[in-house]
Amino acid sequence: MNKEIMNQISEIFKNVFKYYGDLTLETKRTDIPEWDSLQHVALVETIENTFNIHLSMDEMIEMQSVIDIINILSRHGIS
Repeated sequence: MNKEIMNQISEIFKNVFKYYGDLTLETKRTDIPEWDSLQHVALVETIENTFNIHLSMDEMIEMQSVIDIINILSRHGIS
């Protein structure tokens, strides 16, 4: 996994969730109280804009942890 990608994801979490804790591949939605349904939409939009991709509804639903985000980005050719 590319360290730069993880840094970008960390910045996204800071901007969307105001989350400044340690972010690991295992960090999941239930670990971040601010990751509610409304902020999930903001997360999806920010990821799409940051990486210049379009996520399917299935990918949006699949996105429940950092590793899920990494896997989705990988499928879009971002690694």
